[in-house]
Amino acid sequence: MKTAILLVLAMLISMNFYSCSSVTDVSGTWKKPGTTSQKYTKIVVLGVSKEVVKRATLENAVVADMKKYGINAVAGTSIIPDTFIDSDGDGKVDEKVKEEIVKKLKDNGVDGAFVMSLTGKDEKEYYVPGTYSYGPMYSPYAGYYGFNNYYYGAWNTIYSPGYYTKQTNVFFASNFYNLNTMNLVWSAQSETFNPTSLKDFAQSYATTVVEEFVSSGVVRK
Repeated sequence: MKTAILLVLAMLISMNFYSCSSVTDVSGTWKKPGTTSQKYTKIVVLGVSKEVVKRATLENAVVADMKKYGINAVAGTSIIPDTFIDSDGDGKVDEKVKEEIVKKLKDNGVDGAFVMSLTGKDEKEYYVPGTYSYGPMYSPYAGYYGFNNYYYGAWNTIYSPGYYTKQTNVFFASNFYNLNTMNLVWSAQSETFNPTSLKDFAQSYATTVVEEFVSSGVVRK
């Protein structure tokens, strides 16, 4: 009975550990020299991805965090549909719409663009050795000694076999542009450690990078 309880506890601890969200670290930032805090009417958040679900998930997560800081932000997928960017479906931005993209954004009152793109992905496989854990071997009457007590404790030993697990680290570049001048104003490089899902990555990335972006003082709320 005690062994079963310990197994359940071990499983609960394991489930809790693996359900924890991933961690995003900003490894470097850059701000255009001479840049002062500026009020932007509307900032569009643009994810560079050919997969609309991934793009929309990341954009919406960043928009939600920007709004927490009082920034008027909007997801690019709500302004620029994939059919507008790639009307012929060849997986590339149409030459004829390069200038039209900026015009379309400005027509929607956008004067700032926060662009996010994947720069790399590092996947590694690790072996986690097996571990032993023990049931309570102590008896208030027998202490830790005696054959019966030792046998009872050994019987309750729990062994978790070793296993292989993969760790994936995702690297992203985040660039902010002033659409009135078309200049790059702020940039950051980030690494997200072992995201468990697209949603987990989006939330971790958005929370950390948006906080870094706001603290840079580029945008005046």
